[in-house]
Amino acid sequence: MKKCTNEEYLQAVYRVIYFIERHYGEELGVERLAKVSGFSKYHFHRIFLSIVGENVSAFIRRIRLSASSGKLTQHSVTEVAMKSGYETPSSFAKAFKENFGLSPSAYAKQKKMNKESIMIDVKIVDFKTVEVLCVRREGDYMVSAGQAFEVLMGFAYPQKIKFKKNLLGKEARMFGIGYDDPNSVPAQKLRYDACITYDDKSVEPEGEVVAKKIEGGKYLYHLHVGAYEGLKEKYASMISYMIENGIKMADKPPFEEYFNKDPRRTKPENLKTGIYIPIEE
Repeated sequence: MKKCTNEEYLQAVYRVIYFIERHYGEELGVERLAKVSGFSKYHFHRIFLSIVGENVSAFIRRIRLSASSGKLTQHSVTEVAMKSGYETPSSFAKAFKENFGLSPSAYAKQKKMNKESIMIDVKIVDFKTVEVLCVRREGDYMVSAGQAFEVLMGFAYPQKIKFKKNLLGKEARMFGIGYDDPNSVPAQKLRYDACITYDDKSVEPEGEVVAKKIEGGKYLYHLHVGAYEGLKEKYASMISYMIENGIKMADKPPFEEYFNKDPRRTKPENLKTGIYIPIEE
């Protein structure tokens, strides 16, 4: 009888997590997700709950509601409900109010009222799809980002030094993907992926390190110069710019690119971070 290692369990569960995040608007039955994981449908739920600390139906609900909150300023409640995998607008509205404390229409109205007209230097860019190795952490972005990169670099450096893999060279790029709006999702539930590009495909991800792609396409881009604490304000300004100019956000998560190889050795005022918000083409 073949035994499954802890690292194999982690890889299987992360395959399911990223699959749900890509296909959250579709029917996600247990048989489909169990097939993605490679486990029996009879054991899949227990394995997911044990590793994630949340049952799969609750996780899917959280992902759908988080994704929906960003669409309400630009789409009708019915459109958002259908795109988020809910059978009816009423079932979506009920779940949304339970989660956010406001109806979808009231939430959208509040968002529009709170926007400020702030001048910000932005441009539309074409971003090419990149393959990355990533590590997931949940929690306050200012904490979880550092935790995720610590694990990721703990994997990358031995690959480069001990196993002579082509990682972390001059061409390597570092990204961070924040999936949730910190204004509407509890800090402990914010999802963050720390990512590095890799051209050397002999590197095999293991344990918490997962291979995935950051999707290409058109993005609204801003270069933020300064401390990471200022990123939240820049995101708000970019969203305001999009609303004012009728630019619709595409159904992909925004992400950041970090241009300082070692931010620990860089003064906060000199940190450079590219912010990419996906837009419809």
